[in-house]
Amino acid sequence: MDAPSLAIYLPQDRRQASGRDRLLPERATGSALFADISGFTALTEALTRTLGPRHGAEEVSNQLNRAYTALIAQVDHFGGSVISFSGDAITCWFDENNELLEGDNQLSSTVPPAVWASLRAVACALALQEALRAFDVLALPESTISLGIKVAVTSGPVRRFLVGDPDIQRIDVLGAPRMPK
Repeated sequence: MDAPSLAIYLPQDRRQASGRDRLLPERATGSALFADISGFTALTEALTRTLGPRHGAEEVSNQLNRAYTALIAQVDHFGGSVISFSGDAITCWFDENNELLEGDNQLSSTVPPAVWASLRAVACALALQEALRAFDVLALPESTISLGIKVAVTSGPVRRFLVGDPDIQRIDVLGAPRMPK
């Protein structure tokens, strides 16, 4: 089996900009979505008890990958980019100037771009909740575990940075711009 391309570790919008030999702007307007999966601590403990530390950790990783695959598909579908992963949470960005959605929806031409980004993020939040229903109840030999998801969306201007050493690791970061006094 071939090793995955390193491009899969880049946010979709950064990959697309790079493919067009462009940089993402440092300042942008859109919507940020934060989704946190709950229940993985209980799942980890149950799988460790049932399968042992090594196999339990492998199975937790498999379950987390399945859940992330379902969630990322929804973020992609709504024209967002996964900016970062943190444990069992993801941070996503829905830019008002998303070239991935050119002509995809008639509504996008009648609604202001910032509002359209917010609508896409909220629709994605609902789709994430629906996608995780496939993982509502995981049956284990000794118990069942329920997974849930909490999602928050906020909209407005951001500054977007790449931080870190390019020879080691770079991370996308979203931050609120400094507000005038």
